[in-house]
Amino acid sequence: LGAMSVFSTPLCRCICGSSRKDDFDPERVLDGFGEIEPQPAQQVPLAGMLTYSASTDQPLRGVPIREGALWLLSAEEEVALVTLSLYVNGFAFSHKGREHAFSLSPFALVRNCKFHATTSEGIDLSDFKCFKVSLFTQGACFYFGIRASSEQQESEAEEERSRWVVDISRAMRLVTQSLFPPFGIACEPLKANSLTQRRILAGYLLHHDDVSIASVLYCELHPQSHEFGKIVVYENEMCQTVVMEIFITERSTCCEKVGISCSCFSVEDHLFSTRTLAERRLWLRAISNVKVKLQNRAPEPTVEELRNYRFAVRECIRIGQAAFQAQAPMDALLPKHPSRAPPGTPQAVGGLPEALAAMPAAPGPLVRQAPPGFAALPMAIEDGEAGGGGGGTEGAE
Repeated sequence: LGAMSVFSTPLCRCICGSSRKDDFDPERVLDGFGEIEPQPAQQVPLAGMLTYSASTDQPLRGVPIREGALWLLSAEEEVALVTLSLYVNGFAFSHKGREHAFSLSPFALVRNCKFHATTSEGIDLSDFKCFKVSLFTQGACFYFGIRASSEQQESEAEEERSRWVVDISRAMRLVTQSLFPPFGIACEPLKANSLTQRRILAGYLLHHDDVSIASVLYCELHPQSHEFGKIVVYENEMCQTVVMEIFITERSTCCEKVGISCSCFSVEDHLFSTRTLAERRLWLRAISNVKVKLQNRAPEPTVEELRNYRFAVRECIRIGQAAFQAQAPMDALLPKHPSRAPPGTPQAVGGLPEALAAMPAAPGPLVRQAPPGFAALPMAIEDGEAGGGGGGTEGAE
């Protein structure tokens, strides 16, 4: 089933922060970059902490950038034809006479999947080229498919699915990148701040605070010392207020979320999202190196070794500098959350900052939770698992 693409040049120019004189390129890839110099720190440092509302009930912006007919698969063995509308910050569809709309957050992913099952009505789900949209911090997951009953239709369905997955992943990346202030990855400590003297990598990361709140925090990786490394988390790049410290041991869990162009990763119980895929790779590699040092019982690094660590990080950035380019400045695609007072003392071992921990739990489900029957289907196989054929779409990690 074909999908109609309705890209709007003025809309894209407005959101991306470019001028009316710029040429519009609908094929532009968010993580495809030209050659640039490493970005300097922003001219006016942030004051306090940036916090955004990440609930799924934000208004969808503008007009759909893509619309098309897709099959919606539910856990109730229902396969329904719906019209999916993709917006710059979310998606919507009608089902059983009700309109369902969901805004995207930095903690979402899209990826291909497949089913080997037949419904009670005799519909063979293996005839569908499926993908899932997972709002994993909200507990919502949606499965869509393009039906193919012949080899020719199968090829067309594959292409159609790839276009949907790429477009949805680009919308997710745009939402994520819109929340970051301008900044450059740092390795060197701040001369006037002794707290930063052991940093080997620093930069802004998005942190999942709770089901409806995400904060932009300045994070700084420290190497091994006394059987642990740590990530020191500050309110902003001035590094004057420590929000929390996340200790890293040889047994700490650190893993990525697998999706098309997904930049999320977790350290222990903390979920983060980076500005670009290259930045996620850099953070995961640096944290992994600290864990290896701990596993090998390496002593605390000397001043010379710290210089070498920083040089290695700078080399990674230099070699792939194009991949570390940020988006042009743009308006945030999530509304700011009312600011909170900073914590009085830092929390350790991955604890939430006091200002976050003191907040009451979210009162029940969100306004726009997934309709009944749209939880994860147990027979779904993600591409790349259990003999699957890989991500099958550009940008898969």
